[in-house]
Amino acid sequence: MLRLLIAVAALSLSTTALADGSATFAKKCAACHGKEGAGSKMVAKPIAGLAADHVLKVINEGQGKMKPVKIDDAKAVADYVAGLKKK
Repeated sequence: MLRLLIAVAALSLSTTALADGSATFAKKCAACHGKEGAGSKMVAKPIAGLAADHVLKVINEGQGKMKPVKIDDAKAVADYVAGLKKK
């Protein structure tokens, strides 16, 4: 029973993190990277499905023309982008 409670608690926390990552992505990232990370006129290269550790590094350190972005839930955003489906 304890294992079940721990599993449910872990799932609810991971779902909350994913939801927060989604909201932050929509608010801070989608304008340049597209709603689903598939790219846009501003940034043509898709980011959907990239490895979370790579996305987190780019958020924190920048890459190319993208400057580092200071957001509290960068890990959640990176996990969200990694979970997006490539098109």
